[in-house]
Amino acid sequence: MVCPMLVAIFFLSLALNPSSSADSTADTSRDALLCLKSRLHGATRAMVTWNHTTSHDFCTWHGVSCARTPRRAPLVVALDMEAEGLAGEIPPCIANLTSLVRIHLPNNRLSGHIPPELGRLSGLRYLNLSFNALNGTIPFTLGALHNLSSLDLGDNGLSGEIPALLGSSPALEYISLSDNFLDGEIPQSLANSSSLCYLSLDNNSINGAIPASLLNSSTIMEIHLWHNNLSGAIPPFIMFPSKLTDLDLSQNSLSGVVPSSVANLSSLTSLDLSHNQLQGSIADLGKLAGLESLGLSYNSLSGIVPPSIYNMSSLNYLTLASNNLGGTLPSDMGITVPNLQTLSMANNHFVGDIPASLQNASGMMYIHMANNSLTGVVPSFSSMKNLEYVMLYSNHLEAGDWTFFSSLVNCTQLLKLNVGENNLSGDLPANSIANLPKSLTALTLRSNNISGTIPLEIGNLSSLSMLYLDTNLFMGPIPFTLGQLRNLVQLSLSKNKFSGEIPLSIGDLHQLEELYLHENRLSGSIPESLASCQNLVALNLSCNTLGGSISGHVLGSLNQLSWLLDLSHNQLAMSLPLEMGSLINLGSLNISHNNITGIIPSTLGNCVQLESLRLEGNLLQGSIPQSLAGLKAI
Repeated sequence: MVCPMLVAIFFLSLALNPSSSADSTADTSRDALLCLKSRLHGATRAMVTWNHTTSHDFCTWHGVSCARTPRRAPLVVALDMEAEGLAGEIPPCIANLTSLVRIHLPNNRLSGHIPPELGRLSGLRYLNLSFNALNGTIPFTLGALHNLSSLDLGDNGLSGEIPALLGSSPALEYISLSDNFLDGEIPQSLANSSSLCYLSLDNNSINGAIPASLLNSSTIMEIHLWHNNLSGAIPPFIMFPSKLTDLDLSQNSLSGVVPSSVANLSSLTSLDLSHNQLQGSIADLGKLAGLESLGLSYNSLSGIVPPSIYNMSSLNYLTLASNNLGGTLPSDMGITVPNLQTLSMANNHFVGDIPASLQNASGMMYIHMANNSLTGVVPSFSSMKNLEYVMLYSNHLEAGDWTFFSSLVNCTQLLKLNVGENNLSGDLPANSIANLPKSLTALTLRSNNISGTIPLEIGNLSSLSMLYLDTNLFMGPIPFTLGQLRNLVQLSLSKNKFSGEIPLSIGDLHQLEELYLHENRLSGSIPESLASCQNLVALNLSCNTLGGSISGHVLGSLNQLSWLLDLSHNQLAMSLPLEMGSLINLGSLNISHNNITGIIPSTLGNCVQLESLRLEGNLLQGSIPQSLAGLKAI
């Protein structure tokens, strides 16, 4: 038992000598800071001032903020050390800084568990430990922080369920737990919060249904739940007016229809329901006058796109790709939605022309309308100076006089152009090729009816890494200027009518990984310069009239070939070189239907990855080498 008289004497001494209490508080704070320093490492520069011998006033230490009052010890109220290289585990002694209001330690290398002792910091209002390497579960004690208004634990390795009481703070306005490994359902304490404005649970494994109360909160403004395992129907919206501006439910397993009540969310600027299992028609969203971003792609939506969507003048992002939508595009679409920057309608059933009025959407950056049934002439893009991607493949589009090609000269940011698998015909205009933007990295014109020769100016496209011109009616020689495309990784000129020899300049394409020249009328021998293309993983020269021998030097240099080597259906002669055994990574080898003589080299048994080997239709002699018995993958 403690004597009452002693207690009275103790408190009387504090009243007569307040510096004693102040000194004790200061010592506790200093010791807690030094404890924190001792447990963290990798931040010697950040914590160099944390030294009581050189700087007794810990309030001057880097990242430490204090509250000062007369005749009292300063109180540590904030720790701010973002991107300081802090590493190690946060020690429990951080909770001895009992006056902490703010902890801001993002973008470091903190690891281990979040100490549950943080739940003792009753005055804590702000906690940010994002972009670290923390693991384990979120301590349930954080639910006891009734003054907490902002919590960010995103981009860590946290797992387990979200604590049931995490949203119970009446002051909580902001919470981000994105990019972790959390599972379980969304707790009701979060859904029923009367103060929450921002919730981000992106990129976790959260399951179950979306609580209706969350979508109908009177305070919530942003909800980000993409890339989880949420299921069930999207609850109806019954809270009006709603403050909700951003709603992202994409990449889940939500089913049912898009609730028509979403059209009453008058403050909504961004709605993303893509990559779910939604069905039915698209709700009439005409009332959402401020909507800037609408994502409905990768669902099973059907029917006609409501005309009101094409009248949302504020839209800059519209993605409807990979559904069962159909109908035509309004001729004045570019006038009614002039602010479009991204338009994705691929993999649907749209018909008719691409509206020429899209020219009016001068800020356009991304057009993806592939795999529909669009017809007519490809429109001009001349006003779209920021255009980066044009994907129009797998339609029934025509080139007309190739004006669209010439118009791309103004698109100086263009990276990828794919108009393959259409009805483009006629000759490629040399001047248009010459004026294509130098920024272009991928050009695909495959599977059309384009004729004539490839202009020498193709060599001006110095940034190209992918060039697909196969399955057309090109003729004449392969232009030697292709050798100027030093960044080329994939080149396909197959299934045309090219004649003459394979240009020696192909050997200048040192980055080349895939080369397809099959089904042409090429003659001459396989150039020795191919030995310089040492990154090749696939080479197909089949179905030509190539002659001469298969060079051992070339084969010995192409030991990175792994997918395919096809030299079949040519006029190659003489024997197979021993260097064929150097193709140890090759999966498919076809040298059939040539005039190869001699024996099968035993070194072929070294090609242990072979799954397909074809040598028929030659003049080979002798016995099958015993070494081929080791080709277990055949």
